[in-house]
Amino acid sequence: MAAGSPALGVIPRSLRAEQLKRLSFLCGLPVGGRKDELIARLTAARNTPPPVRSRSGPVILSIDLGIRNMAFSLLTPISPSASASRKADAKSKKHSSTDQSLSCLGTRPPAIKLHAWQRLSLIDGATNGDEDTLGVDTSTAVFAPAALAKTANAFLQEIVLQLNPLPTHILIERQRWRSGGGSAIQEWTVRVNTLEAMLHASLQTLRDVRVWKGDVMSIRPERVGPLFLDAGKLDTGDTAQNEAIEEDEVDASGRKSRRKKTSGRKTSAEAKKLKIDLLGRWLDQGDLIVGPSNVETGHMIDAYRDALKGTKRSKSKRVAGERDTEKKHVTLDKKLDDLTDSLLQGMAWLRWQENIALLRLENGVEQLLQ
Repeated sequence: MAAGSPALGVIPRSLRAEQLKRLSFLCGLPVGGRKDELIARLTAARNTPPPVRSRSGPVILSIDLGIRNMAFSLLTPISPSASASRKADAKSKKHSSTDQSLSCLGTRPPAIKLHAWQRLSLIDGATNGDEDTLGVDTSTAVFAPAALAKTANAFLQEIVLQLNPLPTHILIERQRWRSGGGSAIQEWTVRVNTLEAMLHASLQTLRDVRVWKGDVMSIRPERVGPLFLDAGKLDTGDTAQNEAIEEDEVDASGRKSRRKKTSGRKTSAEAKKLKIDLLGRWLDQGDLIVGPSNVETGHMIDAYRDALKGTKRSKSKRVAGERDTEKKHVTLDKKLDDLTDSLLQGMAWLRWQENIALLRLENGVEQLLQ
């Protein structure tokens, strides 16, 4: 270690507040608080042992929570050597990308293998309509605590524990109690929050009785999208975070914010479209970023592209024709935000872990702040 360089496991106190916020943002940590608090969180993350992995690496189950629109993705990271080989092959085939997110180390999407990608309703016979619409029947017994407990258990027993490979890390989207800063708590919000708590409790029980060995993390959704997009243009609706931005004049990515220019922020609908378009561009790069591990997942990727482009792919137009002989082609409607969020959440968590691993290196801070 060079003379005068910071000791491993210690975040340099010489860093400016906006640099510390930037590092916190890149590691999936809160960006609010005093400088000492930012340093303490970063140091704790840096000194925390890496996630326990199976022999083949971590297996991530990322859940975008919902009752009528539950989406999940099962993914594993591609090893650095395999990822480099993919990029070399893509370059040799003149397969290039104009995606700016590929140029920044801390926000670069990790190369993954996708094992499962699905959207489903946890209620038999439920439609795929928007869960947040008004006029939902509040008298139905399917949302009673006892019924939701059976629903949560069935999802874990019949789907999660049957996945191959079995997840080592389960990410559950953190739910909010209120939307848009309103004082009222909607009926549907209570139901989804109840399901969220039941999943956490059930998974903890499965761990305690040694039916499943793994880790469960609660992921704040407002930290996922901005990692791969321009954070200054996303309206996350997180009051605490927005207050911190106004106080410190630094946005969630650690960059200087334009305090008075709020009209440039994206609405929730616009942010969803940005994320869907971004994932569509990644999928268009073939196996460079997201590679299917089986025929079913390949069909889901095809269906996502088709729905995004508003087309129905015929057999003659498919890239991988052998998929048609093994399973019927999947058709998706235009509601792609749940599938998108589940996959981006898993990829963001992997990127956060890779960035925290960089912090453990002697020059990792400098690499992330480039």
